[in-house]
Amino acid sequence: MNYLSYINSFKHFTGFNDSDLEIVLNYFEFKSIKKKTLLLHSGQISNEVFFLIKGCIRLYCEKNGEELSTYFFTENMFAGSYDSFLSRKPSKVAIETLEDCEVLILTHESQETLYEVFSKMNEFIRKAIEQRFVLLHDLFISYLLNSPEERYLTLMKERPELLQRIPQHQIASFIGVTPVSLSRIRNRVSKKKL
Repeated sequence: MNYLSYINSFKHFTGFNDSDLEIVLNYFEFKSIKKKTLLLHSGQISNEVFFLIKGCIRLYCEKNGEELSTYFFTENMFAGSYDSFLSRKPSKVAIETLEDCEVLILTHESQETLYEVFSKMNEFIRKAIEQRFVLLHDLFISYLLNSPEERYLTLMKERPELLQRIPQHQIASFIGVTPVSLSRIRNRVSKKKL
């Protein structure tokens, strides 16, 4: 991907003008990352966040040796363990690429420098965190109020591309069921459509 393409992707997300982007992008590193690369181990302090230009990244935690998917990030989203990145405490989640990815990486050190040299960065980070908070709040409420089938239908409606891009066992853990239960849900949903 050429330089202009990822500038346009980043501009779309941030709303920064060209002169703003010229300042900000100096603090990001472009990187291509292979599929199935572990970007952060659970228990490590997160020193990086990733703006996805291309690809898919999964956030997950482990319980009793089982991986539980907590979120999937795709194009034009920031991915990372924000709680660890901001608090400087060990992450409770791990992060891995599910596809070959092209990302812009912001380190914690670069973010701190940007706060000092670019005042708009404070507002931008606040907006990014607010967006993430709303997403996680909606997900939390969904686990309290909705059935797994309702969560699957919401995923179909709001992020249908994930159903083609993510392995079924990871979709199952994301909506809180076993792969067998997910198969039953998918069969019921298919029959309702007929």
